[in-house]
Amino acid sequence: MSEPFRLAIVAGEASGDALALRFLESLRQRLGDRPLLITGVGGEALVAAGLVPLFPQADIAVMGFAPVVARLPLLLRRMEDAARGIATFAPDLLLTIDAPDFNLRVAKKVRARTPDIPIVHWVCPSVWAWRSGRARRMTPHVDRILALLPFEPAALERLQGPPTVYVGHPLIERLAQLRPGPAEVAIRADAAAPVILVLPGSRRSEIRHLMPVFGEAVARVAAGRPEARFVLPAVPHLKDEIAQAVAGWVQKPEIVLGEAEKLAAFRGARAALAAS
Repeated sequence: MSEPFRLAIVAGEASGDALALRFLESLRQRLGDRPLLITGVGGEALVAAGLVPLFPQADIAVMGFAPVVARLPLLLRRMEDAARGIATFAPDLLLTIDAPDFNLRVAKKVRARTPDIPIVHWVCPSVWAWRSGRARRMTPHVDRILALLPFEPAALERLQGPPTVYVGHPLIERLAQLRPGPAEVAIRADAAAPVILVLPGSRRSEIRHLMPVFGEAVARVAAGRPEARFVLPAVPHLKDEIAQAVAGWVQKPEIVLGEAEKLAAFRGARAALAAS
């Protein structure tokens, strides 16, 4: 029996999980019968796909200055935990996904401990827009960047960053799932009950800070369009917190779970209230 392929993944949030699952599907096709061992950091979907977590993804899924500062000791500890766990696992590949402030520090620590582990980072940081010096600083500890936008490889080369490959944007590959079919077209055309999405984000810090604002916004929209139906696609691990947050809203949205329900809501919606 052939030696297992050892893969380490660090995905900081739900969107990173989605990219990682696409990567795993392709990798398993290439490996054929060769076993695959996975460790690192990911959410429920990645754990279900075989990842053995080093610690809960929720520990690092934070955004915004104040939430990061409040959790800084834990974040610094988790960077060290991730680097130590990955180095001990000795993977054939480390794949870090998005969350550059966390992941690129983990990559640097892993490279210092075990220089021979290939490191790939997926989703190019916006170095072409701001803090361009980050591109050059990534080069010593990132072997390859997988880019979502077609101009990014040339931009990284110009900025003396790591070798970068354009792999396409996942939304482009899912147009058939996102475009409404006849049933969704009928829902969108129903002026008597237009569907409006409520999209506050997938991080716990976003839910904590943005839900009150979204509640006020939904109430104002509902006052002008009382016939509207509001739908909030939720990630499973935040379901209870979201349900608690909307309990006091004047206009309560319908909370849906799962990828199929989320995509159906996107296809049927006339508009969305969305966090950037």
